[in-house]
Formats: sequence, C-alpha cells, structure tokens
Amino acid sequence: MAYTRKYSTTEERLKPTLQFYLYNDSYRWEFTSMVQSHSYDGDINTANESFDISVWNRQVSTDRRNLPFEEGLMVKIVLMYQQEKGRPDKPRELFRGIIVKRSLDSVGQESMKVVDYNWYLNQNEVTKSFKKRRGDQIIKDLCSLADVPVGSIANTGYVFPELEFIDKSIWSIMQTVLSETYLRTGKRYMVRSEQGKLVLREMVVSLQRTMIERGANLLSAKRDISIEDVKTQVVMTGGENPKNPRQFRYDAALKKKYGTMTIIENDPDITGPGGLGTLANALLARLKKPSDQISIEALADYTISAGTLIEVYDEFTGANNYYYVTSHTHSDANTMSLELSKKIEQELVRYEAPAEYNDGSKDNKDGGTVGKASGLSYTSGYVATAYDPKLGGINGNGDYSTTASGTKWTYNRTIAVDPNVIPYGSIVHIYVPGFPQYSSVYLAEDTGGAIKGKRVDVLIKGKSATAKFGRRNVQIAIIEKGKGRADARTKASKWSSLKSGYLKKINVTSGTKVSTKREQIVSLSRSYKGKLKYKFGGKNIDSGSGDCSGFTYLIYKKNGINIGHGTSSQVTKGKKIAKSAALPGDLVFFKGTYRAGVSHVGVVTTPGMCVSLASSGCLEHSYTSGYWGKHYMQINRVLDT
Repeated sequence: MAYTRKYSTTEERLKPTLQFYLYNDSYRWEFTSMVQSHSYDGDINTANESFDISVWNRQVSTDRRNLPFEEGLMVKIVLMYQQEKGRPDKPRELFRGIIVKRSLDSVGQESMKVVDYNWYLNQNEVTKSFKKRRGDQIIKDLCSLADVPVGSIANTGYVFPELEFIDKSIWSIMQTVLSETYLRTGKRYMVRSEQGKLVLREMVVSLQRTMIERGANLLSAKRDISIEDVKTQVVMTGGENPKNPRQFRYDAALKKKYGTMTIIENDPDITGPGGLGTLANALLARLKKPSDQISIEALADYTISAGTLIEVYDEFTGANNYYYVTSHTHSDANTMSLELSKKIEQELVRYEAPAEYNDGSKDNKDGGTVGKASGLSYTSGYVATAYDPKLGGINGNGDYSTTASGTKWTYNRTIAVDPNVIPYGSIVHIYVPGFPQYSSVYLAEDTGGAIKGKRVDVLIKGKSATAKFGRRNVQIAIIEKGKGRADARTKASKWSSLKSGYLKKINVTSGTKVSTKREQIVSLSRSYKGKLKYKFGGKNIDSGSGDCSGFTYLIYKKNGINIGHGTSSQVTKGKKIAKSAALPGDLVFFKGTYRAGVSHVGVVTTPGMCVSLASSGCLEHSYTSGYWGKHYMQINRVLDT
C-alpha cells in the first residue's frame, strides 16, 4: 500500500488558530485576546508536553487582575479551523493541562507554565513489584497510583515474570518497562496525554505523513551524522554463571564499512539461548545504525509533535527521507523548531533489580555505613563476591542449612573466608566502595573451595542482589581476631548484642562526615528531580529546562562557586579523585554518550549515586552500573571540605 504525502500548503487565511480557555470548578473563560506570546514544547523522552504562555492580565481602569490564574487550574488550548465548503474541519483540542508555575509583575504582565497531566508521573515515587504482567498492565496500575486517567492503551504483548522497583518515579518505571518490552519484541511505544488521559500507542511508519520541503514550508535545516555510538557486534550473556551460553550477533557488511565495535551485555534473569538471542538481535538492530540528527525550522503546523513521522526534502543536507520528530517547539503560531531522527531515539532505560536493602543513600538496615569506620586500620587488596545459600554452593558439602563452622547462616552477618587469612570467629568491618549498603560488621564463619587468600564471600539475599554485587575490590579491618569454629558458634549465638556493642565502640554508624556546603549542594540537586526538561545547550534551568552542564553550573553557582559552562570546561575544574573516594557534592563526568570524550556531568549525592539532567529529565541514578556505569569517566573534587 503506497503512502500518501500531505503537503502543508494551506492558504494563510485557512490555517487554524489557537483559542485559550481557563477553567475552575464553576466557570470557563476564553483568554485568547489576552495572550501575548506562547511556546509549545515536547520531547519523546519526557513524560509530558508543556505550554509557556504570557498574557496581559490587568484591567484597564483598575489595578486588578482580569482573570484568576492560579496553580492547579486547568487550561485548554483548541485548534479552530475556518469553515469553508470542502473543509469539514471541526474544532480540535490540542492540549489540556494544569498551571504549575506563574510569575507576574506590577504592570500587568503575567506568564505561566502549563503542563499536561502526565506531569504527575514524575511527581510520584513508588515502591512496587509486578509479577506476570504486561507492560501496558503495569502502566495502568501505575497511572492509578498517580491518579492519572487512562485512555487508549495498546497491548504490549510481552509478559514480565517479575519486576521490582524501590523508590523510583513512576515515569522512570514506565521508561524501563517500555525499553525492556522493545528489547524483547522489537516494538516501540509512545506515551502521550490526550484530552487529559494517558494514551499508549505503538510507533509505526505511517502511510500518510506531512512533507516539509525547501521552497515551500522549510525555512532552514542542519544535519549531524555520527558513528561514535555504533556497535557492529553484540555479545549477550545471561544469568550469574560465566559458563552460561553466550549469544553472539554481528553485521558483516557494517563491520567491513565501519570496523569492529563490540558491546557485551548481561541479563541475569535470562539464561536460555533463545531469549538471549532475541535480546542480542534487538540490541544490534538498535546500535548498528549511525545517529542521523536533523534540526529544522519550518512554518508552524500544530498537527506535528513529538513522535510524529514526517517527510523532509532538502537537497544540500541530503535530508531526503522520512524522519521521526524527537522534540518540538512551536512559537507564537508562526514557526516551529523540530529535532528529527531517522530512527526512534527514545532513551533505552534498562532494568536493574534493586539491592535487597536500599539504593545506598542511607545506612543499611543493620548498621551499614557511607564510608570507613573511624579508629580502625584497614587492609587493601581484598576481593569480595556474594552468595546466597538458597541458590546453593555453601561449604561444599551439599548441606545448605549450616556453615563450615557449624552455625546457622544469617543474612547481613555471615561471610565466607580463607581461615588461614581470617580465622573463624573473627569480627571484621568490610568497606565496600560504591556499595555503601554492604559496608558493615560481619562474622567470619564459612568458607568455600574458591575462597583462597585475600578473598571473602558476603552472604546476600537474592539472585538479583548477588549478581549486582558482582566482584568488587574492598578493604577489611579485623576488629577482633577469631579463635576457630567454636568461637564462631559462640559469637553467632549472641550476634545481635555483639554487633550493637561494636558499632557503638567504633562509631561505625557515623560514616564519613559531610560538610554543610556539600549537604546544601546535594539537597539543591535533589530538589530539581522530576521537575526539569532537557534542552541541549539550555542554561536557564530555573525556567524549567536546560542541559547537564547548565544544571551543574546552577547548583554550584547558587552555592557561591563558579565552575563555568560546558562539560569540556567543567571537567578541568578541581582535581580528579578515585571513584572510591567520592563524597556528596563532587562532580561525576561521563564520556561517549553522544560524542567522543567528556559528554555528560552530574552531582554525586552518595557514593555510587548522582543527580543529573539528561534526555529523560532530572533523575537520581547510579554512576557505577547500568547505562551510566558504562559511560563513567571520572570524579572531580571542587570543594576542599
């Protein structure tokens, strides 16, 4: 079936106009004549679209306001068409949302920020688990938690066996679910708000699309093509055992054209070759294509928004194809700025099973710390791994109920050691850089065939948590040297009181002292979570949008420190320190996200975690694992204290 090109060549007098309406519980007011300017923005990686509206709101004969604009009131914006023969177009609702921000001056100028109802997805953090649910079912459940009405929801097909999220924003959970659905089905879905309801639709190649062409409605175009993030082959591993099957996929033609570029990915919940092969194919299909970013200015068309498929023709740039709109800005009904991509550039947010205790921002439930304990002498060179007796593999004799010293194993107490290095019954403090929830006091009471020399195995609950812990370099302080198996059994029997006493004695729960300045920087950074929209090159963060370096610049500037603009400049500030030495308030830099070299920056909030502003908004995320862990570059210390 051939597609239909739809030219935007409507006569100026027949173009739709915008009408603006304000609602409260009792009345509706049209305020179109009061509007002085507006900007309509959206991005495929953000939860909601927004309107910035400036109005003249002063009565002529008095000092009173004309209309009672208030936060929380609803605004509707409608496209009105000229009624002519052969043009049956009826008024069409373009946007519906609520006022979330206003500013006004004494002369009558008033501006407001209006967001659609999907904004609430970023304003709610939840702890939630799902079992045997499809992505669309999960999205419906999440909408009910945020009181967001639901409209048309596509069936996403794939059923997730189990997903668990701890203290995550609803929007980030939705992004994760849709990303993992895409990797398993190859289908992309778009979340939008229509008439106040969340809708979910599959993104497909439309057979009817608007054309934007030089000499007609195209004003200017710019094109950037890059293979910096291309991968020509993918290695997919599964489960926790390195001996599990590996699935290898590559594109021979692209390897010949671009060279060999490999990525290794792991999914701990999938071990079969079929499932891993599907993931490998999906990743390769996504990563083998060069990025092809096009920015255009064109005559405004309000039927075009984020996720719309359009056709562009510009001879010089070679932009002669169909493209997806990844972001849009419509200004004052005259022009629009569009960011385009040949492939759907939604951010891929992978699922990471949560650790059993927390995200590392607080002490763990049984005495973990954010740093080393005071008054102890630590020894470096130890390697730590994790195990769970319920998964098998304790003390090598098939008895999974007891340890090698005869004790009943206990989470958050038991560690396996080489008794020739750390005797049974020893009480130790383990410092785990980047994983503070496991920095704690443990009892040496078990061993294993692979536990030789300066190697320890920490007993952790759950397959996903042990896999996430992985293999880590740690430092160990021996608080009390053990006397053997009997000593281990004695201490295990009164562990609660023993541990409590040692925590008080060595001041372990105090962790690393953080200065007031650092606390202020972290607090300010977190205050922007879920409240910003990414705009490349944007620096006006307090207006609601900007980029990563604009965000860090503002955070430090408000605390009296000028770190300059741009990641290339900010990476030269302060001094580079080890990842394990990071403190709240330090800067963390990333490389290779959209260009070679330093390309992203965030503010460390706790060892292993940071707040940054990216295409998915302002979020707190790990810098040691997942997407950002792969792009980690370095930590810089700007603050001396």
